[in-house]
Amino acid sequence: MTDLAARSDNAFLPLIVLMFLVVLGGLLAVSTTVRIIRIARGREPRERQLTRLAAQLDGRDRVCIRTVELGLAEAELRWFAHSRGYGLIEHPFSRYYEFVRIPHQVPPGYPGPWQGRP
Repeated sequence: MTDLAARSDNAFLPLIVLMFLVVLGGLLAVSTTVRIIRIARGREPRERQLTRLAAQLDGRDRVCIRTVELGLAEAELRWFAHSRGYGLIEHPFSRYYEFVRIPHQVPPGYPGPWQGRP
């Protein structure tokens, strides 16, 4: 062992531990805030949830929404998605819904953003 290694003291160790705790606390705070917001969205009135979902299903090819953000029944989500030209795929392990645009399955005469697109 060299003299330099033997004399080195860990003067920066408390600073490193403090920075680690600050970063860890910040990540925990952000995670908790996002979770609270998602749960609050899932407890909104039915009409507000459907309005928010309709705004997201605006012709994009794929839309993913966490299941905790929607407090609606799966049958209602399937009907709502189909009426706007989307198919619903539920991912139970990852806990999110995936809406995939399938305009060829929409009966003619349904109004919506998919009309007139190839």
